[in-house]
Amino acid sequence: MYKVFFKESCFLLTDDENLCGKGKYCLRSAESTRLQQFIWERLNGGDSFTAVIYHPNLEELMEVFKSCFFYVKAAGGVVFEQGNIAVIRRLGMYDLPKGHLETGESIEACAVREVEEECGLKGVKITNYLTHTWHLYFRNGKWHLKETFWYAMTCPPHSALTPQQEEDIESAFWFPITDIDRLFSETYASLMPVFQKIKEV
Repeated sequence: MYKVFFKESCFLLTDDENLCGKGKYCLRSAESTRLQQFIWERLNGGDSFTAVIYHPNLEELMEVFKSCFFYVKAAGGVVFEQGNIAVIRRLGMYDLPKGHLETGESIEACAVREVEEECGLKGVKITNYLTHTWHLYFRNGKWHLKETFWYAMTCPPHSALTPQQEEDIESAFWFPITDIDRLFSETYASLMPVFQKIKEV
């Protein structure tokens, strides 16, 4: 199953027909024209939704879904340090450092670079892969589908955090993992799978 977020709403792409009852809307087709119409109706409807899209071949369904958008690949990280994680506040919301993949860059190198740039850190190292997320947004006259790969990371002890203000980051700070639930009311729905993985580490 793929879960693609749009603000507080989501599309569930699945090869399990039983999940069709889990959403407010359901489409049983991967035909491009029908799928596009279904997507645009949901995105322009103005209400929050869970929309299930079923097809017996999940990967084929995802490829057709991706073709409806401008696809963006990104990476980010969760930096662990003495029971805390590095959190940023951007545009009034709690967030985790991430950014777009540059030409010729590996996804791991992208994750490290973005974390170091957005948090003002040095010596960041990946320890393991966490998860990846999908979300939709509208920018410059077109819809984007962003796939973000998330990694667990470490940095030198007692590192100070400095927000990258040119990326609209208002603050960067260490936040205790034990209090992570306090962030949920002011963060993005697309980050919830990442926060869930943090709680499992």
